[in-house]
Amino acid sequence: MGGTVRDLLLKREPGDIDLVTEGPPEEAARRFADKIGGSYFQLSEEFQGCRVITGDRRNTYDFAPLRGAGIEADLNQRDFTVNAIAARLSDGEIIDPLGGLTDLEARLLVPVDDEIFDRDPLRLLRALRLEKELGFSISGELKPLIRVKSVLATRPAVERVWAELGRLLEAPGAAPATRRMDELGLLEVLLPEVHALKGIVQNKYHHLDVYNHVLAASDELDRIIENPADLFPGLAEKILKRSIHRIAGDASWRFVMGYCAIMHDIAKPYCRFTDESGDFRFFEHDRIGAEMAGETLTRMKASAETTSAITLLIACHMRFEGLTQSIPPSRRARLRYIRATEPYTPEAIILSVSDQLAVRGPKTTDAAIERHLELAGEMMIESFAAQEAVALPKLIGGDELMRELVLEPGPQVGQLLDRILEEQQLGNISSRREALQLATRILREENQGN
Repeated sequence: MGGTVRDLLLKREPGDIDLVTEGPPEEAARRFADKIGGSYFQLSEEFQGCRVITGDRRNTYDFAPLRGAGIEADLNQRDFTVNAIAARLSDGEIIDPLGGLTDLEARLLVPVDDEIFDRDPLRLLRALRLEKELGFSISGELKPLIRVKSVLATRPAVERVWAELGRLLEAPGAAPATRRMDELGLLEVLLPEVHALKGIVQNKYHHLDVYNHVLAASDELDRIIENPADLFPGLAEKILKRSIHRIAGDASWRFVMGYCAIMHDIAKPYCRFTDESGDFRFFEHDRIGAEMAGETLTRMKASAETTSAITLLIACHMRFEGLTQSIPPSRRARLRYIRATEPYTPEAIILSVSDQLAVRGPKTTDAAIERHLELAGEMMIESFAAQEAVALPKLIGGDELMRELVLEPGPQVGQLLDRILEEQQLGNISSRREALQLATRILREENQGN
């Protein structure tokens, strides 16, 4: 029933299969699990929910008791009419007391009643997510209801909110979803950092305020994802292969990219100042923005891996611009960019291009954009080559370095090891003796400088 029937009628592969029983579902669920060789789990003792997962873990069946006196009473407690359709297993009869089939044909999201969000405020986000994923339209009666009830959006458990936001902000389509959230009053409630970007005027390199700039960058990202060969000829297959996998822990590649495009400039309202020429500047908005994004992700209880990937990409989103200041950039500068953005260098380059293409102010020249795009193509090739290269043998370890140079544990040791690896990658050193000589020289220069 519910979303399962909706998807089947739309000829879509349903996610979880939702089933309801007239009595407690445990016995039926256990018998079904035994019959298909699946695994049985109890989801909720309070609500008597049960789950059966097939042996290959490809399909999930959720069993629940009827809510109310009969199937029609149960359907009247659903969210939208297209989700309030049931099919009887015995004969396939469709049960549609609320006209869901008509709304399904019109691809409209119509509320079952005016209290759907009071019963479960997560439905506020679900409406937008279904609009995005199914291509449905939010009906005229649903729009004002969402606006009035938008303040309830923070009430569900943050894990549930985060799961819906994660699907809303996946690329492509993060910008339209953000605009829709704003239109319906949800953006200020759930992502106040993004809402705060409205009306923040930028310098003459930009033609948009910060809010509309991040939306434009997200739109450019969508174009890259949909046609990567346009900007990165010969690499489209590799980019598309990365885009279908999870990038960090439980986060999909498309979510991390969509989220970063929307969030990359969230620190600008707090970093803006006027320079001596009267123009606006935003020093350290990349670093501070990464910290703010980390706080937001912590609030949403995102995984450590997801938080690490997003904060790295936001912290590095201006770094590529530095490479373009000298053409061609040195081999050392290119290597440092790759090492600073590993293992997400291709993603960092794509986000940088999206950001650049959204900048069209009077001080931005076509030549600067072309230079950025040309270098991005070169660096994308180098980034994939670096990821596919065989790791170089370690010339010296941290413990050995401390013993030989009489050093205490601390950041200095890590910095020396980084410099040794960099010179090795550049082909300037290739032995333990040369690594020690380099470290000794660096320490001597530092001492002389002090």
